[in-house]
Amino acid sequence: MIDSLLQPFHTARLKFKNRMVHAPTTMNMSDDRGYVTRQAVGAYEALAEGGYGAVCVGATCVRWDGLINERMLGFYDDTYIISQRELVEVIHHNDSLAGIQLFYGGLIPGVGATFPLEPGKGWIPDTVAWGPSGKYPIGNKEPSVVPTETLKELVEAYAQAARRSREAGYDYVSFHFCHGSLPHAMMSLLENQGRNDEYADHFLFCEQILQRTQELCGKDFAIIPRMVCDENLIDGADIDYFVEHYAPRLHALGVDAIDATFGSMIPGKSRHPEISSGEFTGGGFYVPNLVTLPSVRQLRAGLQAKGIDMPLMGSCNVNTPAQMREMIGEGAADFYASCRQSLDDPDFPRKIAEGREDEIRKSTRTGASLMTGNIFAKGIAGSAQNAAFGRDRDYRILKTPRARKVMVVGGGSGGMEYALTAHAAGHEVVIYEKSETLGGAMGWAGGYKTLRNMEQIAYQPQYHRRMIEKEGVAVRLGVEVTAELVLAERPDMVVIATGARAALPDVAGLSAALESGFALTIDQVLQGAALPEGEIAIWGAGEGIELALDLAQQGRKVRLLDPAEKMVPAAYLGSRMGWVMRWVGQAGLAAEQGVQLLGVAPGSVTVSTGGAEEAIACAALVLAPGRVAHDPLSQALAGSHIAVQVIGDARSPRSYGNAIHEAAYLARRI
Repeated sequence: MIDSLLQPFHTARLKFKNRMVHAPTTMNMSDDRGYVTRQAVGAYEALAEGGYGAVCVGATCVRWDGLINERMLGFYDDTYIISQRELVEVIHHNDSLAGIQLFYGGLIPGVGATFPLEPGKGWIPDTVAWGPSGKYPIGNKEPSVVPTETLKELVEAYAQAARRSREAGYDYVSFHFCHGSLPHAMMSLLENQGRNDEYADHFLFCEQILQRTQELCGKDFAIIPRMVCDENLIDGADIDYFVEHYAPRLHALGVDAIDATFGSMIPGKSRHPEISSGEFTGGGFYVPNLVTLPSVRQLRAGLQAKGIDMPLMGSCNVNTPAQMREMIGEGAADFYASCRQSLDDPDFPRKIAEGREDEIRKSTRTGASLMTGNIFAKGIAGSAQNAAFGRDRDYRILKTPRARKVMVVGGGSGGMEYALTAHAAGHEVVIYEKSETLGGAMGWAGGYKTLRNMEQIAYQPQYHRRMIEKEGVAVRLGVEVTAELVLAERPDMVVIATGARAALPDVAGLSAALESGFALTIDQVLQGAALPEGEIAIWGAGEGIELALDLAQQGRKVRLLDPAEKMVPAAYLGSRMGWVMRWVGQAGLAAEQGVQLLGVAPGSVTVSTGGAEEAIACAALVLAPGRVAHDPLSQALAGSHIAVQVIGDARSPRSYGNAIHEAAYLARRI
């Protein structure tokens, strides 16, 4: 029986070779006037090579004043058609349908501003921030109200951009009717209030765009709008409202499918008790996997009950083949639309088709996926895990004319990425790892027992280990590398990827406590070191707050102590902190700030808060003090005539994404 993900599917006007679609992802890879660049062509070429049924080019602005990023693609006049044809060509050459999403910012252009904005203006010169009422600002805190005549002009701008899309060769057009853009704001029951013109009809603006597009492009041109089918906001439109009021009008126009999304950037109060409206849109680490699947099923059932037979695309927090199959299961979506997973591994559809699912680089969703900057804040789309994405043509690995002997010291994310890249280029590579397994910090950083989705952190080292094995890269485990060993091996290049270690304080009794096992580092705990019964003291809230929460949710008594006057979360926590702080409050846990560690003795720690000393009895002390680079070799090898590169946390403690990106860059330059 054919895999459900690989089954062809026909809409009224389109033939998809499988059920996997690259969702219209904002890339921000144009030049400064919105024209297609070599970088954009390379990115979409890589996606199309990956084997998707369709690749949809992301948010392409229909008028300059709606930009949200200065490198956003544009389709402002007919001079843009020729460069857009390059995108269509590379997509079609790889046997995928080519779609394009048309966009106008509305309320969003102020997002990402780092300076005060004039009322109604975006951060990019000549852009505007406005909506139907301006009561729910997204970027600029003082948006304007979009005039009636401007809405009519924008209907024409959308439709003309659609005409240009057809002339460029696109198979279908997607309209960004979602997530805070102007069309979504017009549909919003919250933001579109109080108008006394024809656009008090919430769906009219979108309807006119679709109608005018059909007038210019013909009704044989396929349209797949990306729709907010539930705002997930109190007093906002829900699925029942969408089915009753918007779906019949869409169906009457004969659109080919609905790219169904849920949630909004509009700052209302979420209807869900735990999940914010925006997290139904963009997901996040702690957001449940398949978070929108119940909504897709409800939408499907509602449409069927209404007698509307319309194909659906489903997306959000889906990054394993099993989850993809569930998204297109019985009563759910017809297609899986992939965003982040596409950037982390553009080849995953082809790997599924070829029976190589174990080689998929599954997304860790750790919040570090945009290494080149946030797309709302002067950045382009990228991947922490896949350094080549967005540099696809420049990063093609070429065989070296001169093989070098490369010694990689450390088998974490940076070391394995470096080894794989150098090996692929034809160099003689050996990884040395002092532990008995490859993986580094990413191998154990998810070692919590009660916290959701932690297994995802291990996806990256699992991928690296599989590829190290498949490619036959030499590995030496259980070897602590010394300068003497390096000199004896006589490599051309030694790569120091030894990571970071705990920034332990100089405190009386701490060394003895670490030796006895009364004190442990958070690394040891996450790697499986057992904690004794009784109260646990954790020193260092910025790094230790998730462990404190995990223990509290296991029923353990915890005191969370932090030396800073105000807690500063570890950088890797990022967007996870909203969930962490909510759960911390529910667990009755609070960080004690301004607590200095004075001394450690068996069974107790002495601390000082505001000058007042306290002896805290506890069963164990866990240290989470932050990290310092660990580079035991580079100075010792100075003057040895062996080339040395220091990467990742061994250079400076940051994220695993920094280690991967440095490794991928440097290994290509040997």
